[in-house]
Amino acid sequence: MKRLIYIFIGLFVVTSCTKEIEIELDEGDQRLIVESWFTTEEKVHEVKLTLSSSYFDEATMPVATGASVKISGGGEEFIFTETFPGIYHSEPTAHASFKTEYTMEILYEGTTYTATDYCDTVPMMDDFIMWPEVEDGTIQNYIALIWSYEAPGYGDYYAWRLKLNGEYITDTLSQITFAADEFIGDGLYFEGWPIDNIRANDLTSGDIVTMEQNALSQKAYEAYIAIMSETDWRGGLFDAPPANVPSNFDNNAMGLFVVSSTNILEYTIP
Repeated sequence: MKRLIYIFIGLFVVTSCTKEIEIELDEGDQRLIVESWFTTEEKVHEVKLTLSSSYFDEATMPVATGASVKISGGGEEFIFTETFPGIYHSEPTAHASFKTEYTMEILYEGTTYTATDYCDTVPMMDDFIMWPEVEDGTIQNYIALIWSYEAPGYGDYYAWRLKLNGEYITDTLSQITFAADEFIGDGLYFEGWPIDNIRANDLTSGDIVTMEQNALSQKAYEAYIAIMSETDWRGGLFDAPPANVPSNFDNNAMGLFVVSSTNILEYTIP
């Protein structure tokens, strides 16, 4: 009977300690958010501009229209034109050059936002294939394998992205594979190194899969790690206190301006 009384008292104490807490969030002013990736590939490059909104606002994020956007570096200047609300496109001949620093300048509602990044060289891939993974006589997945070397000397950073028939299938940061040479091995040659995989049901014979091997600056790589640490990689018992994700833009803008050299190979599904 005493034991039952103690249990009852304990349950009463636990349940009576429940309290609803209202957290007041600082909504603040709207901030410009920039999404951009400028590469050595000659193509139409895209810059996406949106505005921050309330944490509890479930509506689509507002877009930033009417901005002036340009990228300059190496004696060249690339002007971006707004083709859709908040979406700005370059001319199809725009591209970055190796060993060059670039600056993005955005003029929006009287405020100028700038960011810089450096375009390093990228090792060339020797080969790329989609290797079938068979289970019970049926192809379940195709694994993306590359043959490539890592440039000698520490301080190199990489990202890999996949396209299917010309459209990115790794179009968000959580889907992109990225690494630093201090973790994958300096100056090594990788034979059949697995990067990603695609479900067999998502592929048909004749589909073209494109592998992009990109060299990143240290600043961009560290920003990606910090962003992932505050988003997809959170939820553990020993997580550090939340912090604002980094940005290389000034004037309190959010997002990243990334410049990368790119090596591309294609594989046709048999």
